[in-house]
Amino acid sequence: RRRGWWRPIVAGLLVATAALLAPLSVLATWSNSQIQDTDRYLETVGPLASNPAVQDAIVTRMEEVIFSYLDLDTAIQEVVTALDARGLPDRAGTTLTALAGPLATGIRSFVHDRIEGLVQSDAFKDAWIEANRTAHEELVAALTGDEGGAVSIDRGEVSVNLATLINAVKGQLVDAGFGIADRIPEVSASFVILQSDDLGRVQTLLSLLDDLETWIPVLGLALLFAAVAIARDRRRMVLVSALAVAGSMLLLGASLNVIRPFYLEALPESSSAAAAGAVYDQIVSFIRTALRAVLVVALTVAVVAWLSANRGSGAAARAGLVGGVDQLRR
Repeated sequence: RRRGWWRPIVAGLLVATAALLAPLSVLATWSNSQIQDTDRYLETVGPLASNPAVQDAIVTRMEEVIFSYLDLDTAIQEVVTALDARGLPDRAGTTLTALAGPLATGIRSFVHDRIEGLVQSDAFKDAWIEANRTAHEELVAALTGDEGGAVSIDRGEVSVNLATLINAVKGQLVDAGFGIADRIPEVSASFVILQSDDLGRVQTLLSLLDDLETWIPVLGLALLFAAVAIARDRRRMVLVSALAVAGSMLLLGASLNVIRPFYLEALPESSSAAAAGAVYDQIVSFIRTALRAVLVVALTVAVVAWLSANRGSGAAARAGLVGGVDQLRR
């Protein structure tokens, strides 16, 4: 017995290390398959085009861009002044001046309705996919530390160029009869998707996960097998290992919930919290799905190991289960 005193200690360390590697394995798979693979990335962000919060944020951003180039108040006032200079009767001039405000409001409402209709159409979904396809490679480059292209980093802020999407909406507005939209020039408006002083750490982590994506799960499984192999009670070690992995998945899920408000707070005040939350939830949806799958497998293994005990609560539960099945058969 004294000779084997080290076995439970070493086995415990191996299991603890494997449990720490389990969340990293999920994150590495997510980074490699969901973030850096264009097709899978588009499958992930594609549904956001139909998300009401994201649509509202895009409509608001489009209105800001359009009306920044189309000063309706000034244009309408110039029309009123020009007509009034033609010698209109006092009553007509007064009425025309009073109608300037409602006229501008009506035009804004018309533009809003047109943009909202386009954002809710299939044309917007296609434009959304193309905009994300164009920006994806640059986004990956930005997150891995290689800047340039459609995504730029400035003081820890990652911004996506919306020129492709704005041009698509502009063309749809012109085709819909809003000819004044043709005055909008080629713009380079951006949409902030991430703002953090710790962006450098994110780049380092993603780069490391990308390099170790294949080896992390293999190493974790090898450590678990080694822990079971050297343990005196292998069944119990399987139970402990499964519970440790399950606990690490629960910890990863809790971490995602804790990180979410910090992510939202890091964005500019002008950003839509609802849209940013929808984007975050959609981006990490693969992580949540993967950790749930691993959690179910780990708990299943733990239950099987517990029921396979020769004595104790596990053996009693197994006997009760077998007896219940026999009664159901009868």
